[in-house]
Amino acid sequence: MNSLFRLTPVSLAVTLSLFSMVGYAEDIGTIVVEGDTEEQSSTANNFSYVSDVAQTATKSDEEIVKIPRAVSVVTQEQMDDRAPISISDALQYTPSIQTNFYGEDNKQDWFVVRGFAQANNGLYQDGTRLYSSGFYSWQIDPFMLERIEILRGPASTLNGQTPPGGVINVISKRAQLDEDFGSVTGSVGSYDRKEINLDVNKVLNDKMAFRMVALTRENGTKVDGVEAERTLLAPSLAWQISDKTNLTILASYQKDDSDPYVQFLPTEGTLTSNTNGTIDYDTALGNPDWETFQREQTSVGYELEHIFNEDMKFQQSARFSHMDINLRQMYFVGYASDFGLDSDRDTIVRAASTADGDSDSFNIDNRFIFDFTTGSIQHTLLTGIDYQSLNIKNKDYARDPLVAAGGTGTANLPFNIYNPTYSNNLFLLNSSTFALLTDDDLETTKTKNRQLGFYVQDKAELTEQLTLLAGLRYDDVSNKTHNIDTETKADVDIDAWTSSVGASYDLGNGVVTYANFAQSFTPINSFYENNDPADPERADSYEVGVKFKPQNFDGQFGVAAYQVTKENLTSGTSGTSSFQQIGEVRNRGIEFEAVANLNQAFTLVGTLSFVDSEVTEDDDSSKVGKTPQQIADQLASVWGNYRFMDGILDGLKVGAGVRYIGDSYGDNKETIKVPSYTLFDAMANYQWNDYKFQVVVKNLFDKEYIATCNSFTVSSTDDTNSCYYGDSRNIIASVSYDW
Repeated sequence: MNSLFRLTPVSLAVTLSLFSMVGYAEDIGTIVVEGDTEEQSSTANNFSYVSDVAQTATKSDEEIVKIPRAVSVVTQEQMDDRAPISISDALQYTPSIQTNFYGEDNKQDWFVVRGFAQANNGLYQDGTRLYSSGFYSWQIDPFMLERIEILRGPASTLNGQTPPGGVINVISKRAQLDEDFGSVTGSVGSYDRKEINLDVNKVLNDKMAFRMVALTRENGTKVDGVEAERTLLAPSLAWQISDKTNLTILASYQKDDSDPYVQFLPTEGTLTSNTNGTIDYDTALGNPDWETFQREQTSVGYELEHIFNEDMKFQQSARFSHMDINLRQMYFVGYASDFGLDSDRDTIVRAASTADGDSDSFNIDNRFIFDFTTGSIQHTLLTGIDYQSLNIKNKDYARDPLVAAGGTGTANLPFNIYNPTYSNNLFLLNSSTFALLTDDDLETTKTKNRQLGFYVQDKAELTEQLTLLAGLRYDDVSNKTHNIDTETKADVDIDAWTSSVGASYDLGNGVVTYANFAQSFTPINSFYENNDPADPERADSYEVGVKFKPQNFDGQFGVAAYQVTKENLTSGTSGTSSFQQIGEVRNRGIEFEAVANLNQAFTLVGTLSFVDSEVTEDDDSSKVGKTPQQIADQLASVWGNYRFMDGILDGLKVGAGVRYIGDSYGDNKETIKVPSYTLFDAMANYQWNDYKFQVVVKNLFDKEYIATCNSFTVSSTDDTNSCYYGDSRNIIASVSYDW
C-alpha cells in the first residue's frame, strides 16, 4: 500500500486545490443559485458544471449527496467548454477513470475504472446497456449527449452483468417541451479537421416537441495517412400524452468511414531503446490504403412513464440497435529476427485483425416505483424486470493471419518500421503453416447472448438523518456461439444472484457520510476439459466515504475509500486440461473529487485518485503480488475557468487544465515499466450577442509520450509486447450561432 500514498508534485497541487476550495469559498459570500434539486433533471441541461441529481445509481433522479455510492456527472456545460472528441475524452477530469490508455481510438472507448479495464461492458445509454462484443462495439459521439453519469464500483444489482469498475451512463439529448432553441456550429482544427453540427429543438404544441441533433465531420490524425469521416443524425420526440403519461422517442444513425486509429507498435523503439533509434510518432504500422474501419450503427427506442397516483408509477425503457462492421487492421506480432527472417532489429512481422458482419441488440427495462410508509419509515420501492439480447453474425479467419507484401513467401513478411514502404500487393498467410489464405478460408460465426433479470431495491428513510438503500437481483444468462463452417458450438448458461446494501447519514451543514457493499458478475465464454462452463467472474466491493454539499455556494465534494476483489479469473486454453479459474485481483483505493462554481465567474474541477491493484491469486506464481498491466497507480487533474463579467473583457471566458497519469506496467510481472506523464489543456471563448467564438487546445505543449504498453498472446506463440503513443496536440477552433 505504500505506492497508494506516494504524492507527486502534480497530485500534491491537486490535493491542496481541493481542500483550499472550501476555505476560498468562505470568503466569497453566499451565492444564489436559481432552481432547486426538485426542479433539476438528469435529462435536461442545468447550464452548470455542478449537478445536484443523477439517475444511474437508482434508476430515477436522486440527490447525489444522499446516494451511498460514488457518483460523478459530466454536464453538457463542461463538455461544451472542453470540446471532447469521444466519451473517453469527456471523462479525462473525472476521478478514478484512466481514459485513452491505447491513445486515440475510433473503434471503441477504453476505460480503466478503479483499476479495472473495461470497454465492451459497463457502457450504458439512457439507462440501458449498450450491448457490445469484440469489434461490434458502440461508440457514441459526445455531441449527441446531454450529460455523462458515472457510478463507480460494482453495479450488477440494478444492471446485471457489469464489470467491477462501475457503470458509465451517457444521457442523450432529447426534445424539450419548454421552449424553442437551436445552435449551429462550424469548426476547424488540427490534422485538417472540418466539422459542422446542428442542434434544433422545436415545440410543436403544448403537448409535443421535436429535436434534431446532427453533425458531419472529417479529419486526419497524428498518424500519416490515417483519416476519418463521421455522419450523425439523432432525432427525438417528446409527447406528453396526458397529465400522467409521458413518452420520449429517441433514435440515432451514425456512420463511420475511416481508417483504424490505434497503432500496435513494438516496445523496442518506443518505450525501450533500439539500435535503429526511435520509431516516429506519425508512423503508420499498416497500409492505410488496405486498412479500413467502416461502421454503421442505428438505434431507435423510447422512454415511457405513467403515474398512477402520487404513490405509484411505471417506467419502461426500450431500444433496438443494429450495427454493420467491416474492419481490416494490421498490428505488430514480433521482430522479423524473432521469426528467423532478418538479423536486424528494424523489420517487424505484422498480423491482421479482420471482421465483416452485423449485429442486432434489444434491451427493455420495466420497473414500478412505489412510495409508502411502515410506521415512521418512508420507503421508495423499485421493482423491475429487464431483458437484453445480442445477435452477431461475423465472418473472419480462424486465427489472425500474417501479412506478406509483394509475394506469398515468408521472405515477404518483414516490414521496415523505420523506413516503411506500403505495397498494394498484400497477401494473408496462415500464422502456423504460412499457407496462403483466401476468402474461401473465412469462417462464419453466429453469437447469441441473452440476459433476463429480476431486481428489487428499497430506499428506506429510517430517520431524518439515516437512509438505507438495499437491492437484490437474479439473472439468467445464456451465451451461445456457433461456427457454421466447422459446426463448432459453445453454450454457456449461468444464473447469478447479486446484492447491494448501503447507508448514508446526514451530519448536517451539507455533510453526509456513507458506506456500502456491492457485487458484480461478468460471464466468461470458456470451458473446462469436461465441457463444463466456466464460472462467471465475480467481484465484491466495500466502500466508505464522505460527501459535502456547501450551503453558501454551488458545489459538490467527495472522498471515498474502497476495496474491490475480483475472482474467477481464467488462465490456460478453454476446453483443455490447462484451463483453470484460480485468478484473483484485489484493488484498494482512495479518490477525491471537487466540482464547484465558486462564484458567478470562477468554476473549478479537481480530482485525485490512488489505486493499489494487486494480483492475489494466479497459477503463475511470478504474477502474484504484482500490478496488472496498463493500470496507473495515480491519477490527478485540475480544470478551472474564469468568465469576465464586465469591462472591456465582458463575454470572455478562459480555462486551463492539467492532467497527471501515474506509472503503469506493460505486463503482469512488472518487468516493463511505463513512466508517468503530465498533460496540459486550455480553452478560450468569447460570447458576442448570439455568437460564440472558441478555441480549445488539448495537450497544449504537444508532449510525446507512451500512453500504455501491454502483453498479449498471438496464436500459440510467446507473449508479444506492444506500446501505444498518446494523443498529440489537437487544436479545435469553432464559431457557433445560438437562438
